[in-house]
Amino acid sequence: MTRKTLGAALITGLIAVGTGAAANEIASGELLAFQCAGCHGFNGHSVGPATPSIAGFSEDYFVQAMLDYKEGNRYATIMDRIAWGYSQEEFEAMAEFFAAQPYLPARQGFDADLAELGADIHDRYCGNCHSEGGTYAEYDSAQLAGQWIPYLEDAFEDFIEHGRPQPRGMQRRLADFSDADVQALIHYYASQQDPAAYVHAD
Repeated sequence: MTRKTLGAALITGLIAVGTGAAANEIASGELLAFQCAGCHGFNGHSVGPATPSIAGFSEDYFVQAMLDYKEGNRYATIMDRIAWGYSQEEFEAMAEFFAAQPYLPARQGFDADLAELGADIHDRYCGNCHSEGGTYAEYDSAQLAGQWIPYLEDAFEDFIEHGRPQPRGMQRRLADFSDADVQALIHYYASQQDPAAYVHAD
């Protein structure tokens, strides 16, 4: 199933629920977050390789990402249409809930040789912003480590090909990376599978 069709059956229902909640008192973050489970898994722990785990994301990052989807500032195949049905207050309620959930890295196979090369690339070029090997939920970025390989491949494509919002320094760096560099980074992040290594979002 492609990203374009993944979760398409949920869109109409999610938008309707979000719009209905916005018309009344803001629902709890847990209730709103439950509506995300079809793609992002229970409590934000994704079991589908095309979607990221969002448990443990920082509140600031989550809210900004959702606003970017809603306002058309972030490339999407589905999320822009889903985000349209929610208010900023609802995004904030969901963000608080997801930030409180422990992050669980995906258990998956990876290429150990590529992961070793990726660790060196990360340390030299990415570690200043994506600290602790990409396991830390920064205020302006999510965990890279422990995400599914297919999702990471899609995310890098979005950054490189589709103008996904990113710091200028990251944009310059990605322009210099070869396809092999990107694959090495992806396998390095996929190799980070120890739940104890992940720093909980503040």
